[in-house]
Amino acid sequence: MARTDLQLYTKSDLEKARDSGQLVGWVQGAGSLIVLGLVLKLLGWIPAILVLGGVGYLVYRLFQKPASPSA
Repeated sequence: MARTDLQLYTKSDLEKARDSGQLVGWVQGAGSLIVLGLVLKLLGWIPAILVLGGVGYLVYRLFQKPASPSA
């Protein structure tokens, strides 16, 4: 690709976007913890742990590489 001297964003624009992105991340993390706390309070620990284990296993199986067939 050819390098151009065109600057699309100023440094202050990039800093503002980074800061607002970090703020959104913190808010999402706090919201996730609140929802998790409510779910654990409503369901109890044992069913929640079983569900999380099942979801973790499904994610593991989803991302696991398929075994190469041995002939």
